[in-house]
Amino acid sequence: MKKLVVALFVFVFVALAPAQAQEFEEGVHYRVVSDTVSRNPEIIDFFSFYCNGCYQYAPFSDMLKAEFGDAFQKYHVNLVVPNAAIRDNIQAIWATAIMLGVDEQFKERMFQKHFVRNDFTNSVAEAKQVMLDLGVEEETYNRAFGSMQVRGLSNRMNSLQREFAISRTPTYIVNRKYEMLPGGFNDSANFFDDYLKLAAYLLEKR
Repeated sequence: MKKLVVALFVFVFVALAPAQAQEFEEGVHYRVVSDTVSRNPEIIDFFSFYCNGCYQYAPFSDMLKAEFGDAFQKYHVNLVVPNAAIRDNIQAIWATAIMLGVDEQFKERMFQKHFVRNDFTNSVAEAKQVMLDLGVEEETYNRAFGSMQVRGLSNRMNSLQREFAISRTPTYIVNRKYEMLPGGFNDSANFFDDYLKLAAYLLEKR
């Protein structure tokens, strides 16, 4: 009897393994955007404070950060930013928030300001005021905003936006090689949970 149970278990495991391996399909759930994979596991969330979809996906981005920690990076892009003055500085503003350790609070304030109160930020001074309202000293902000570290990080965001030809937000790039495709989950009953499983799958895929 034990041999029969073991045999049945092995049969079921073998039968299910290929189905599990093919659960996510290239061209359906993800697409390849590069020939090379990053040295370390990495998920980049390309987003914008001016993107309603990014506001709707914020809980999912929080899930990624909670699940994958330092492997998760959130980079602002300058798409759909209405005012040219802030468009040219939005990545530096976000880099400043990261450097000062107020990125989560700043993100939440900006999303609430834009999509709850319908009060869009149209100048660098307005964005700065949001950070000051979080308790950041003006001198501290000015020093960080003009620093080489912030300049380097904002240049990195801009460079990767061009490298991956980001044309919509949010876009999730995994291991510098795979782009997650939400359209493959149109029939999902638990979209964010299934999307999270795709992220974990792609992180392990080389």
